[in-house]
Amino acid sequence: MTAQDAPAAGTPRNDHGWYMAGLWGYFLAGGIQGVLFPWIIAFVLHESSDRVGIAQMFSMLPMLILGLFGGAMADRVELRAHLMRLQFIAMVPPLLLAALIWNGILFYEMMILYALALSTLGGFIMPARDSMLSRVAMTSLGGNIQRAVALAMSGQFLGQVGGYALGSPAEYVGAAPLLILQALLLGFAAFTTSRLAVSPPVEHRAPGTRRRPLRDVKEGLEAVWRDQRIRPVLLLMFFSGILFMGVFMVLFPLLIRDIYHGSSREIGFVFMSFFGGIGISSFVLSRMRPIRRQGRAIMLAMCTGSGVMVLIHFEPPIWGVFLLAFCWGLAAGISMSQSRAIVQESATPALRARMLAGFNLGTMGGGPIGAVLIGYLIAWVGPLDAVLVPCGLMVFLWFAIYWLTPLWRVEAPPR
Repeated sequence: MTAQDAPAAGTPRNDHGWYMAGLWGYFLAGGIQGVLFPWIIAFVLHESSDRVGIAQMFSMLPMLILGLFGGAMADRVELRAHLMRLQFIAMVPPLLLAALIWNGILFYEMMILYALALSTLGGFIMPARDSMLSRVAMTSLGGNIQRAVALAMSGQFLGQVGGYALGSPAEYVGAAPLLILQALLLGFAAFTTSRLAVSPPVEHRAPGTRRRPLRDVKEGLEAVWRDQRIRPVLLLMFFSGILFMGVFMVLFPLLIRDIYHGSSREIGFVFMSFFGGIGISSFVLSRMRPIRRQGRAIMLAMCTGSGVMVLIHFEPPIWGVFLLAFCWGLAAGISMSQSRAIVQESATPALRARMLAGFNLGTMGGGPIGAVLIGYLIAWVGPLDAVLVPCGLMVFLWFAIYWLTPLWRVEAPPR
């Protein structure tokens, strides 16, 4: 630690404050992208539902696959400088896209390349940020991992809500100014990261041992799969990702376009409702005593969320869609915060980034599959009927997890 990294004598570090500021900046930028990308694909380029699904698949796939290597890299580098560099580099794609759009250049394949670039960088940013959270919790929150995860989840999703609010007037202000704002927010996230304490790697190999990326990735995946608390959560989150992530990423934009005849503003509102629900429930959890029966909370929240989504089929008014998305988000905030808390509590320090990346691959890996499947399903039966299929399949998944895994009995470790 250098002299500038050390706090003055008797002055506690404010690492958690800087960490949360950087998290807000990063996910404000992510929220802007979350509105702009499907709006450009579905409304500006007028692509079909299957091509919208394919585009959303490409926006997720590299982050999931490369996240394993991003986790391996995060475990063996100084985290602060690594994360700061990545966020500065992430400013480049939105600035390039803004310049191209400003000059009247916009086509489907270009948007795919843009999504691939940001998703690739995200595969290295997210494991590094997640791994740093545990270190910040130990120095600033007294080691309360559940509270740290809940606060981070709250900031992440409320930050995305703010980003959706910023991105929702895209049809009025255009995409280029919002892309520039997105880049500035990523630069702010990089600055706040520079204010954190130096975070050197936690070595677990003998000095001089040669590192092999594939072996590092395999080591992290094996650690995730062997853990008796993580494995059942992973199975539930993977299959529910196939069923419901496509609903969120593909069905909502097409529902707004084809059923409610809305635009970027309505897309922004429905995303704000969903992520606002996640953020609020995560924040409430951060103010409560840690949940002891974590597995039971995850399963009940999953059941509640899928039940709420059935009501979309009955074509409620647009404000009803916002309300249902908000209720779904409330339930999702519980399941997501508790599942991540289980991983943070169970991961070993030397493998933490890799275990988190492996868990992210498992939980988010169903997303690209679900995005493509729901795109074709919507083209076949329409968005209102398509929502019933994942909700119905969730019933079978829930009972399979209940009877075949110990998830219902998973509890938090004693502190």
